[in-house]
Amino acid sequence: MNLAVGKWWVVARREWMVMFQSPLAYILLTLWMLIAGYFYVAILVQSASSDMGPLIQNLLVLLLFIAPALTMRLIAEEQKQHTDELILTTPISAAQWVIGKYLGALLTWSVFAVVALVFPLVTSRLGQMSWGIVFASYIGMWLFGAAALAVGLLASAITDNQIVAFMIAFVIILLFYAMGWISSSTSGTLSSLLQYVSMTNEFTNFSLGLLPVSNLVYFVSFVVGFVFLAVRAVDLRRWA
Repeated sequence: MNLAVGKWWVVARREWMVMFQSPLAYILLTLWMLIAGYFYVAILVQSASSDMGPLIQNLLVLLLFIAPALTMRLIAEEQKQHTDELILTTPISAAQWVIGKYLGALLTWSVFAVVALVFPLVTSRLGQMSWGIVFASYIGMWLFGAAALAVGLLASAITDNQIVAFMIAFVIILLFYAMGWISSSTSGTLSSLLQYVSMTNEFTNFSLGLLPVSNLVYFVSFVVGFVFLAVRAVDLRRWA
Protein backbone atom coordinates (compact mmCIF):
# COMPACT_ATOMS: atom_id res chain seq x y z
CA MET A 1 0.00 0.00 0.00
CA ASN A 2 2.81 2.44 0.90
CA LEU A 3 4.53 1.62 -2.38
CA ALA A 4 1.32 2.29 -4.31
CA VAL A 5 0.82 5.62 -2.54
CA GLY A 6 4.45 6.50 -3.21
CA LYS A 7 4.01 6.01 -6.95
CA TRP A 8 1.11 8.41 -7.43
CA TRP A 9 2.67 10.88 -5.02
CA VAL A 10 5.89 10.89 -7.09
CA VAL A 11 3.82 11.64 -10.21
CA ALA A 12 1.88 14.38 -8.37
CA ARG A 13 5.02 16.05 -7.05
CA ARG A 14 6.71 15.87 -10.46
CA GLU A 15 3.63 17.35 -12.16
CA TRP A 16 3.46 20.19 -9.63
CA MET A 17 7.16 20.98 -10.06
CA VAL A 18 6.94 20.87 -13.87
CA MET A 19 3.99 23.25 -13.76
CA PHE A 20 5.92 25.85 -11.77
CA GLN A 21 9.11 25.36 -13.76
CA SER A 22 7.26 26.55 -16.85
CA PRO A 23 5.86 30.04 -17.46
CA LEU A 24 2.29 28.73 -17.79
CA ALA A 25 1.53 28.56 -14.06
CA TYR A 26 2.93 32.04 -13.43
CA ILE A 27 1.05 33.51 -16.40
CA LEU A 28 -2.21 31.94 -15.26
CA LEU A 29 -1.63 32.95 -11.64
CA THR A 30 -0.91 36.54 -12.72
CA LEU A 31 -4.06 36.64 -14.86
CA TRP A 32 -6.06 35.06 -12.02
CA MET A 33 -4.98 37.75 -9.56
CA LEU A 34 -5.23 40.67 -12.01
CA ILE A 35 -8.76 39.80 -13.11
CA ALA A 36 -9.82 38.90 -9.57
CA GLY A 37 -8.31 42.18 -8.36
CA TYR A 38 -10.29 44.10 -10.97
CA PHE A 39 -13.53 42.42 -9.88
CA TYR A 40 -12.65 43.01 -6.23
CA VAL A 41 -12.05 46.75 -6.65
CA ALA A 42 -15.10 47.19 -8.90
CA ILE A 43 -17.39 45.38 -6.44
CA LEU A 44 -15.91 47.18 -3.43
CA VAL A 45 -16.35 50.60 -5.03
CA GLN A 46 -19.85 49.82 -6.20
CA SER A 47 -21.24 48.23 -3.05
CA ALA A 48 -18.88 49.48 -0.30
CA SER A 49 -19.56 46.13 1.38
CA SER A 50 -17.37 43.47 2.96
CA ASP A 51 -19.47 40.72 1.34
CA MET A 52 -17.15 38.36 -0.57
CA GLY A 53 -20.04 36.59 -2.29
CA PRO A 54 -20.04 38.62 -5.55
CA LEU A 55 -16.27 38.26 -5.89
CA ILE A 56 -16.33 34.50 -5.44
CA GLN A 57 -19.17 34.18 -7.95
CA ASN A 58 -16.95 35.98 -10.47
CA LEU A 59 -14.03 33.72 -9.57
CA LEU A 60 -16.19 30.69 -10.39
CA VAL A 61 -16.73 32.15 -13.86
CA LEU A 62 -12.99 32.71 -14.18
CA LEU A 63 -12.46 29.04 -13.29
CA LEU A 64 -14.25 28.08 -16.51
CA PHE A 65 -11.05 29.20 -18.25
CA ILE A 66 -8.40 28.57 -15.59
CA ALA A 67 -9.24 24.89 -14.98
CA PRO A 68 -9.02 23.84 -18.65
CA ALA A 69 -5.77 25.80 -19.01
CA LEU A 70 -4.24 24.01 -16.00
CA THR A 71 -5.24 20.55 -17.23
CA MET A 72 -5.06 20.71 -21.04
CA ARG A 73 -1.48 19.45 -21.20
CA LEU A 74 -1.62 16.90 -18.36
CA ILE A 75 -2.13 13.80 -20.50
CA ALA A 76 -2.62 15.22 -24.00
CA GLU A 77 1.00 16.36 -24.22
CA GLU A 78 2.26 12.98 -23.01
CA GLN A 79 0.15 11.24 -25.65
CA LYS A 80 1.31 13.59 -28.39
CA GLN A 81 4.97 12.91 -27.58
CA HIS A 82 4.24 9.21 -26.87
CA THR A 83 5.96 9.50 -23.48
CA ASP A 84 2.84 7.96 -21.92
CA GLU A 85 3.75 4.66 -23.58
CA LEU A 86 7.15 4.67 -21.91
CA ILE A 87 5.72 5.60 -18.51
CA LEU A 88 2.96 2.99 -18.61
CA THR A 89 5.43 0.22 -19.42
CA THR A 90 7.05 0.83 -16.02
CA PRO A 91 5.63 -0.79 -12.83
CA ILE A 92 2.94 1.89 -12.42
CA SER A 93 -0.73 1.42 -13.14
CA ALA A 94 -2.80 3.74 -15.29
CA ALA A 95 -4.83 4.63 -12.19
CA GLN A 96 -1.74 5.62 -10.20
CA TRP A 97 -0.42 7.68 -13.10
CA VAL A 98 -3.72 9.49 -13.77
CA ILE A 99 -4.43 10.12 -10.08
CA GLY A 100 -0.92 11.50 -9.68
CA LYS A 101 -1.49 13.81 -12.64
CA TYR A 102 -4.76 15.01 -11.15
CA LEU A 103 -3.26 15.63 -7.70
CA GLY A 104 -0.43 17.63 -9.25
CA ALA A 105 -2.99 19.90 -10.92
CA LEU A 106 -4.99 20.05 -7.67
CA LEU A 107 -1.90 21.22 -5.77
CA THR A 108 -1.42 23.96 -8.35
CA TRP A 109 -5.06 25.03 -8.08
CA SER A 110 -4.71 25.08 -4.28
CA VAL A 111 -1.96 27.68 -4.66
CA PHE A 112 -4.36 29.84 -6.71
CA ALA A 113 -7.07 29.49 -4.06
CA VAL A 114 -4.72 30.33 -1.17
CA VAL A 115 -3.32 33.39 -2.96
CA ALA A 116 -6.89 34.65 -3.49
CA LEU A 117 -7.30 34.81 0.31
CA VAL A 118 -5.56 38.17 0.08
CA PHE A 119 -8.91 39.77 -0.82
CA PRO A 120 -10.83 38.91 2.37
CA LEU A 121 -7.69 39.69 4.38
CA VAL A 122 -7.60 43.19 2.86
CA THR A 123 -11.34 43.63 3.37
CA SER A 124 -11.07 42.62 7.03
CA ARG A 125 -8.87 45.67 7.51
CA LEU A 126 -11.63 47.89 6.17
CA GLY A 127 -14.51 46.57 8.22
CA GLN A 128 -16.10 43.59 9.93
CA MET A 129 -15.76 40.28 8.16
CA SER A 130 -17.91 37.19 8.55
CA TRP A 131 -15.07 34.67 8.49
CA GLY A 132 -17.43 31.70 8.79
CA ILE A 133 -19.10 32.59 5.49
CA VAL A 134 -15.74 33.40 3.88
CA PHE A 135 -14.25 30.07 5.00
CA ALA A 136 -17.23 28.06 3.73
CA SER A 137 -17.31 30.00 0.46
CA TYR A 138 -13.62 29.38 -0.18
CA ILE A 139 -14.04 25.68 0.61
CA GLY A 140 -16.88 25.63 -1.90
CA MET A 141 -14.78 27.46 -4.48
CA TRP A 142 -11.88 25.03 -3.95
CA LEU A 143 -14.23 22.07 -4.42
CA PHE A 144 -15.73 23.70 -7.52
CA GLY A 145 -12.20 24.06 -8.90
CA ALA A 146 -11.36 20.46 -7.98
CA ALA A 147 -14.43 19.28 -9.91
CA ALA A 148 -13.53 21.47 -12.90
CA LEU A 149 -9.99 20.03 -12.91
CA ALA A 150 -11.41 16.49 -13.01
CA VAL A 151 -13.37 17.43 -16.14
CA GLY A 152 -10.20 18.90 -17.65
CA LEU A 153 -8.28 15.74 -16.81
CA LEU A 154 -10.78 13.62 -18.73
CA ALA A 155 -10.68 16.02 -21.68
CA SER A 156 -6.88 15.79 -21.73
CA ALA A 157 -7.08 11.98 -21.61
CA ILE A 158 -9.25 11.63 -24.72
CA THR A 159 -7.14 13.72 -27.11
CA ASP A 160 -3.50 14.47 -27.85
CA ASN A 161 -4.26 18.08 -28.80
CA GLN A 162 -4.04 20.61 -25.98
CA ILE A 163 -6.33 23.16 -27.65
CA VAL A 164 -8.98 20.51 -28.28
CA ALA A 165 -8.63 19.39 -24.65
CA PHE A 166 -9.12 22.99 -23.49
CA MET A 167 -12.25 23.43 -25.60
CA ILE A 168 -13.81 20.10 -24.55
CA ALA A 169 -13.19 20.86 -20.88
CA PHE A 170 -14.52 24.42 -21.21
CA VAL A 171 -17.77 23.28 -22.85
CA ILE A 172 -18.42 20.49 -20.31
CA ILE A 173 -17.67 22.72 -17.30
CA LEU A 174 -19.83 25.48 -18.78
CA LEU A 175 -22.73 23.02 -19.17
CA PHE A 176 -22.49 21.91 -15.53
CA TYR A 177 -22.16 25.57 -14.51
CA ALA A 178 -25.26 26.64 -16.47
CA MET A 179 -27.54 23.67 -15.74
CA GLY A 180 -29.18 25.55 -12.88
CA TRP A 181 -30.26 28.28 -15.27
CA ILE A 182 -31.33 25.76 -17.92
CA SER A 183 -33.51 24.00 -15.34
CA SER A 184 -35.61 27.17 -14.95
CA SER A 185 -36.87 26.75 -18.51
CA THR A 186 -37.87 23.11 -17.93
CA SER A 187 -40.20 21.39 -15.52
CA GLY A 188 -40.85 18.14 -13.74
CA THR A 189 -38.23 15.42 -13.42
CA LEU A 190 -35.89 17.01 -15.98
CA SER A 191 -35.81 20.29 -14.06
CA SER A 192 -35.07 18.48 -10.79
CA LEU A 193 -32.31 16.44 -12.42
CA LEU A 194 -30.66 19.52 -13.93
CA GLN A 195 -30.79 21.32 -10.60
CA TYR A 196 -29.27 18.30 -8.87
CA VAL A 197 -26.27 18.04 -11.23
CA SER A 198 -25.69 21.80 -11.45
CA MET A 199 -22.32 22.75 -9.97
CA THR A 200 -23.51 26.29 -9.16
CA ASN A 201 -26.56 25.00 -7.28
CA GLU A 202 -24.33 22.71 -5.23
CA PHE A 203 -22.08 25.69 -4.44
CA THR A 204 -24.96 27.85 -3.13
CA ASN A 205 -25.00 26.44 0.41
CA PHE A 206 -21.27 27.10 0.78
CA SER A 207 -21.82 30.75 -0.15
CA LEU A 208 -24.30 30.95 2.76
CA GLY A 209 -21.66 29.79 5.23
CA LEU A 210 -22.84 26.18 5.37
CA LEU A 211 -20.88 22.96 4.87
CA PRO A 212 -23.61 20.41 4.10
CA VAL A 213 -22.54 16.80 3.80
CA SER A 214 -24.72 16.32 0.71
CA ASN A 215 -22.88 19.06 -1.18
CA LEU A 216 -19.50 17.71 -0.08
CA VAL A 217 -20.53 14.25 -1.29
CA TYR A 218 -21.63 15.74 -4.63
CA PHE A 219 -18.26 17.32 -5.36
CA VAL A 220 -16.26 14.33 -4.12
CA SER A 221 -18.41 11.99 -6.23
CA PHE A 222 -18.04 14.33 -9.22
CA VAL A 223 -14.24 14.24 -8.92
CA VAL A 224 -14.11 10.47 -8.41
CA GLY A 225 -16.41 9.90 -11.38
CA PHE A 226 -14.44 12.01 -13.85
CA VAL A 227 -11.05 10.76 -12.64
CA PHE A 228 -12.34 7.20 -13.07
CA LEU A 229 -13.42 8.01 -16.64
CA ALA A 230 -9.97 9.49 -17.30
CA VAL A 231 -8.33 6.28 -16.05
CA ARG A 232 -10.59 4.23 -18.33
CA ALA A 233 -9.74 6.49 -21.29
CA VAL A 234 -6.00 6.01 -20.67
CA ASP A 235 -6.51 2.26 -20.28
CA LEU A 236 -8.33 2.07 -23.59
CA ARG A 237 -5.52 3.93 -25.36
CA ARG A 238 -2.97 1.73 -23.60
CA TRP A 239 -4.45 -1.48 -24.94
CA ALA A 240 -5.65 -0.13 -28.30
